Amino acid sequence: MQRVIIVYNPRSSKQALIQDEVIKPMRAIKGYQVGKYEVKQIPVEENAKNLTKILMDGDLILVAGGDGTATVGLNAAMMTEAKVTLGVLGYGNFNDMANMLGEHKCEDLLADFQRGSIRQLYPLEARINGEFFRYAACYFSIGMFAESTEEFNVKDTRNSLKKGKKRLAYSIKKLMRWYFSSRKRNFLPPDIQLNDTPINNMRIAKNGRKNITRGRRTTDVLFVNSDTVAKMMKGGNYWQRKDEYLVSHGKLKNVFRLGVFMMKSILFHLPGKVMSQETKIDFSTPSEIEIQAEGEYKRVQLTELVVKKSDKAINVITKS
Repeated sequence: MQRVIIVYNPRSSKQALIQDEVIKPMRAIKGYQVGKYEVKQIPVEENAKNLTKILMDGDLILVAGGDGTATVGLNAAMMTEAKVTLGVLGYGNFNDMANMLGEHKCEDLLADFQRGSIRQLYPLEARINGEFFRYAACYFSIGMFAESTEEFNVKDTRNSLKKGKKRLAYSIKKLMRWYFSSRKRNFLPPDIQLNDTPINNMRIAKNGRKNITRGRRTTDVLFVNSDTVAKMMKGGNYWQRKDEYLVSHGKLKNVFRLGVFMMKSILFHLPGKVMSQETKIDFSTPSEIEIQAEGEYKRVQLTELVVKKSDKAINVITKS
């Protein structure tokens, strides 16, 4: 009998829909042995390790939730030694991972699984200060975009999303309010280097210290593996490739610069460079930086961040 492990977050803004459209129907379908894993209020890595303890060869990990919940399922699938398949049903605000693999309803996903509509996903892998951090199917980001995701953990925001009346437009409105109240802050240090190359234009002041032109400091660095970022910005179909992903960075404090960056990203694709090797960001002094992977963020003390394509691939269900 096929084992299916449903991964879901009981605190999700769409928990009622998940119960009615995924958990109850799955338990009623003959031929499937259904188990559940509830995402706990602990770090992604701990949730993923706990999930690996119940996985067996041949299991289908069926994620029903947003990108944060999908990240738990992805990391468990990467960390386990069992041969498993990952399927993702989008019940979040942006659902980048679900959109990347093809939007499904529960019964359609099972049908594609039975038909063998399965491909290999090569996720990104990040190391912080030399230690493994996390896998990401779609993207990592550091800086302003990463910090903006904290807005969706505010109690009033989560309560509004749970009502089911506000979706993408509401999320964009919240982000824009946050941007205009926060854009003058410094999100990244001025002297960071990407693969030993400074990404800010530094100048030497009269006192001999290095300064940076006002308003020209890099605010964001993104490492992109997916077709879209936050449902709006176009990335690229890198997730099926063993050794390619996109690196993009921008100086987005200025409203005009942000507008140009977003227009290019929405109408064409994210401006950036396709990388085939690992990307290393060096910080001359340890800095507290927000790092985000598909909606799940963490503030860490960084001296070095390395991102690359993982050597391991996993099986994922795609739209037939």
